[in-house]
Amino acid sequence: KLRALDDSDLLIFSECIYDAILLPTELNYDHKTKQFAMAIERFTWESADGKDYNLMQVLSILLVNGVEKVETKDYFKSNTINNLISISNVDNNILILLNDDQVLNLKVIEWSCILRDVGKPWFPAITPTHFKND
Repeated sequence: KLRALDDSDLLIFSECIYDAILLPTELNYDHKTKQFAMAIERFTWESADGKDYNLMQVLSILLVNGVEKVETKDYFKSNTINNLISISNVDNNILILLNDDQVLNLKVIEWSCILRDVGKPWFPAITPTHFKND
């Protein structure tokens, strides 16, 4: 379980969620509690020792507190599987970048984030491959 309270903490989150799988049906915004949540299947970059074949996958919940408004450009209506690229804070906007130039923009005030793994990691059928310069 990780907690982000500032922009530098979100850099660590970005490393943990890179290439995570996200379905539009796995997003939820509760305007009363000002919480935005998403269920993702992330890869265990932190324990792979830089070797793609060591990557495992784990179900995780990303929770953002202090969300005043969510701007998604109809992302909730799409039926596509996306990959997370990064998460950052720009002028009290938590930006969650996805592949295909999709952006989830969470307008926040006094925000915090929690990333929590649910269950045990497993070896997936397919893992991301990253080329390395020799």
